[in-house]
Amino acid sequence: MDDNEKKRFARIDIGDLFDVANPHAIKNFYLSHLGLGGRIFVPGSSFSFNGFYIGICRGGECSMRISGRDYSIEKDSLQILSPDQLVEISSVSESYSCDSIIVSLDVILEFPSPVDINIMSMALKNPVIRLGCDRASHLLEYYAFLEKQYMETENSFREEISKTILYALILEICDIFRTRADDGSGMAKPKQEKLSDDFFKLLTKYYRTEHNAGFYADKLHRTPKYLSTAIKRLTGRSVSDWINSTLISEIKLMLKVTDKTVLEISEELNFSSPSVFVQFFRHNTGITPLQYRKR
Repeated sequence: MDDNEKKRFARIDIGDLFDVANPHAIKNFYLSHLGLGGRIFVPGSSFSFNGFYIGICRGGECSMRISGRDYSIEKDSLQILSPDQLVEISSVSESYSCDSIIVSLDVILEFPSPVDINIMSMALKNPVIRLGCDRASHLLEYYAFLEKQYMETENSFREEISKTILYALILEICDIFRTRADDGSGMAKPKQEKLSDDFFKLLTKYYRTEHNAGFYADKLHRTPKYLSTAIKRLTGRSVSDWINSTLISEIKLMLKVTDKTVLEISEELNFSSPSVFVQFFRHNTGITPLQYRKR
């Protein structure tokens, strides 16, 4: 993707989508009936977003292109946008409505395993899933209960309760992804899409120790240039970008929920030295690992 193409996509921050000064809002965790506050799900908009979007469509239709693939969202569809995915909105019907949850990556990383990396890797491969009526109704029941607790502003534990319900909802979604993966394992896919799926499967398995694009290209019997070109065409991001962003998510998780030192994390994630590890994290986040942990 060249510089001119990148400029077409607006960079949207989660804090810009809502009234963050609202005293009743939970920081980096918002609910919306209109989909990202109704501000960017409009025909012709193109954006990347630094948070997670989980939407359950109640009615109407919305067509969009996510990381180079075309999707149609309709009634009883589940949609998940992952951080930094490139999204282009093609059309939105007047009757389109969607119960939505918008959270930062940090909120997701607070949850225990298996949510963290699992939900990210699965959603990257399949950002839109059509549910049956019963399964969609089940998720909407979670949303209604979550919304009720979110609005209980007199409850001292409102934030903790809301995040616990969100965690349960995401576990339900993880189960849906796994079920669909099992059901669709034998379905034929276009060559490029199969290559992309195979890459993400390898990435999920090896990202902790293998940080070089050449490793994944060898596993897939492709040249690094061919693999990078194919993945960028489909997703809008290069193989190296995906490796780095997945690593950064894992590092943030380890810094938040473990007491491991920088040395221990760098060794566990197969960096050549702690200084290389710190430099990598600072280059991708703008701060050092210790600064992130303290913040």
